[in-house]
Amino acid sequence: MNSLCVFESLQKVQFYDCDPMGVVWHGNYLRYLEVARGEFLDYIGYGYQKIKEDGNFFPIVEERMKYLHSLRLGDYFRVKVYLTEYVNRLVHDFEIICNDTVFVKGRTVQVCLPVNSKELSFFMPEGFVSAVEKKLNLKESL
Repeated sequence: MNSLCVFESLQKVQFYDCDPMGVVWHGNYLRYLEVARGEFLDYIGYGYQKIKEDGNFFPIVEERMKYLHSLRLGDYFRVKVYLTEYVNRLVHDFEIICNDTVFVKGRTVQVCLPVNSKELSFFMPEGFVSAVEKKLNLKESL
């Protein structure tokens, strides 16, 4: 995986995430990725509130998931967030890991959508790019 940085989110499977057999319903894994992605954005200092204040949305335009194992009620797990792209679009690769085993792999792609526009942008806001580069000490943009 070719990434610029790795961020980890620690989470726990809750009762409401599971089916009657105590197994996580597949749709909840996307929520785990969303929590981790939001924590990553807060970490770089450009969270969803800042995105909104700057007049933008970052909608997801693509997502992929590969389910290898099932999490169960009460499992503690890590979501590893790999920042893959951030200049023209925001791409994260993910691994959900429990007991040193990868349970799920995923990828999301987000683009910038200015609030007052109906057209997607093919660049990320300058403030966002600067926040990433400052926090991660990146010298060159992708």
